[in-house]
Amino acid sequence: MQAIERSLKNLIASLPPQPIPKEVIDALVSEALSEVEGRKTTPENRRIQWEYALRNEVFILAEGAALKDPHTAYYDELRDILDIVLSFTEHDACEHIFPFNMLYDLLETQTIASCSHIFSWIEERADRLTEGMVPQKGKALVLLRTLNDLLRRLSKMGSTTKFCGRILTFLSRVFPLGERSGVNLRGEYGPAWEGPGVERWEKSEISKAEQAKEEDSDKMQVDEPKVEIDSATASKEEPKDDFYRVFWSLQSPFSRPPMFAEPHILPKFKEAVNRVLPVIKEATAKERALMGSKTVSGASLKRKRESEAIGDPNTQDYFFAKYLTSPELLDLEVADTHFRRQFLLQLLILLQHLLTFTKSAKAEWLSQRNRSLQIDFTLEPDDAQWVEDTIKRASEELRQTTPNGRLFAETIQVILEREKNWIKWKNELCYPFEREAWSSEVEVEDEQGRKVKRKIGLEEATADTRKKIREEPPAWEHRYGSAPLTEIWDMGYRDLYDLQHPFQAGDIKDFVKKVKQEEAKIEMRKKQLARAAERIAQARAKAAASAVQNQETAENPPRTVTPPPSASRTLPTPSTPLQHPLPAKPGTAASKPPPQDNAVATPTPTPAPAPAAPEPVHEPSYENDELILQYEENKMRWAWLALRTTRDLYLLHFAKIGTGDIMLLSQEIDKEVKETKEREEKASRGESTASANQDDRGTSPGMVVTASLNSVSAEAGKTSEDGQAAVASEQANGRDSEGDVKMEA
Repeated sequence: MQAIERSLKNLIASLPPQPIPKEVIDALVSEALSEVEGRKTTPENRRIQWEYALRNEVFILAEGAALKDPHTAYYDELRDILDIVLSFTEHDACEHIFPFNMLYDLLETQTIASCSHIFSWIEERADRLTEGMVPQKGKALVLLRTLNDLLRRLSKMGSTTKFCGRILTFLSRVFPLGERSGVNLRGEYGPAWEGPGVERWEKSEISKAEQAKEEDSDKMQVDEPKVEIDSATASKEEPKDDFYRVFWSLQSPFSRPPMFAEPHILPKFKEAVNRVLPVIKEATAKERALMGSKTVSGASLKRKRESEAIGDPNTQDYFFAKYLTSPELLDLEVADTHFRRQFLLQLLILLQHLLTFTKSAKAEWLSQRNRSLQIDFTLEPDDAQWVEDTIKRASEELRQTTPNGRLFAETIQVILEREKNWIKWKNELCYPFEREAWSSEVEVEDEQGRKVKRKIGLEEATADTRKKIREEPPAWEHRYGSAPLTEIWDMGYRDLYDLQHPFQAGDIKDFVKKVKQEEAKIEMRKKQLARAAERIAQARAKAAASAVQNQETAENPPRTVTPPPSASRTLPTPSTPLQHPLPAKPGTAASKPPPQDNAVATPTPTPAPAPAAPEPVHEPSYENDELILQYEENKMRWAWLALRTTRDLYLLHFAKIGTGDIMLLSQEIDKEVKETKEREEKASRGESTASANQDDRGTSPGMVVTASLNSVSAEAGKTSEDGQAAVASEQANGRDSEGDVKMEA
């Protein structure tokens, strides 16, 4: 034992300055364990000795030896020793429950401030402390008991409220939400209200006069001077005292909702709420008026900023006060914003609870299992409407409070919405949140070829689907995103200008564009007809297949045992075939039916008729379609307009375009323009070369004569060409007096 204590003291003395990594502490603990490993003691005795030595070191420090020195970092040293204890436990030198037992004893000896520091260490080491922890067993029970005892020591009001919240948050994180020790399966409520106004909810109320008589009779007869009370003062104090009792009496239904099962409770509750809410609203309006007057008054900018900083809830800690119930303090409490907010929040929570007892809401959660949560109460439609209206009034009052009333009201609204889910979960008896992973049974063949059922998980079941998702998708059938956009593009529309402005006759290319649009419309119409014909053919094939199947079923009924037919019986010959025969092919003679033989013949089975051949898919007829004929007519009209527009300028090309092909005419015109441009470029290059030669050598008389002759011949050639064009034009006009060009069929 002395060796263990000496080894532990050496370990503590060799600790480096903080922060100390976990690896360093583990190395020191392993070294200390190796020093005493060779002792002739059993592992159980050695474990008990280590636990005693560690507990002794912790409590020597915790009992105040370190607190006597003001320069000693008590909490830092305590955290180091607790880390050492946890490391010994992880090395199996102590029981796994030992750290929790030691923390239980340690917290019992510490102040609330020290407990807060120790709990901070518990929060930081939560993952290591709760490793392998099983709820309702072992160290889980010790941890739960330790923290519950600590919660009992703390006050639910004042400065320790945040500490309570930290403990509850830690418990909800460590233990599952469905832990039986943390849920209220029987629906038990907290302590009932025992303050003023309790007698108001009794069914048989005693009148105020009788109460006064009983109080006078109970008083001792003492000779005291009589004090006369003014009637006006008494009349003012009587409503005030009545409001005091009405206000505090509302805490009874707030703390004990099952009392609504009595029929006289809800009317009194409605009366009390309708009386209290106007007073709350008046206090809020008065506070807003005072805040407005302060803002309007000549307050400096510095003070205004200070007041805004004070009113900011993010920069100020909220104090959870416990309000007193003295009659003299009620006016001051109603004037307090936090007091009014707490009352309105209590009212909203209870009203939301009452909405779960409407006829439709009760049908959703009532069951035989949660009978302990049920009360003999149903909220009628008129009362439900009052509850909803009161919720709106209370929420509006929360928004009007200062400071940050709108933010506070929105936060409360979110909390109440989430509370609905918790109410539903508790009404369903707190079913566990952890559910089994999805699985499915499939039939597979084992090694012997037998089919057996095997469970597969979600990953294996969706392997094919995920593989298909990762494949490259097929090319999209529409080039421009959708079928309508693709059709509009194919018709030649390129922007909104083409759709907004009508067609205006101009160049030959404009007519070519219109002709292409009509051709695109014709092609789209043909595709539509082809798809419609294909759908009709599929429907006919399906109908024919079902008809053949029904016919086979009718002709082959279930076999029955019948005696053989007699020899003198003849088979009847059907007068008409069961199915209309296919027409004979062209060039072949139709087969004649065999002659009927009336002779006696033995019965032979009639073979089943062959199924009807599917009808061939006929190409749809485009000749009689009205839309296609209209598009063709439009196409012809644009072609004639194009020829009439271009005949004056490009009549020479009409002999090259056959039967009025304006596409070919456009190509010929483009070709002519291109050739003319090339000739002009060559001529300009030749003139520039000639002018350069004249500048270098001078102009001779022979060259001048030659140039003159060339110009004369060029003019003569041009005149002859113009004459030929005029003759051709006159011939064309003679053929068509109205100026139209005749098209060959």
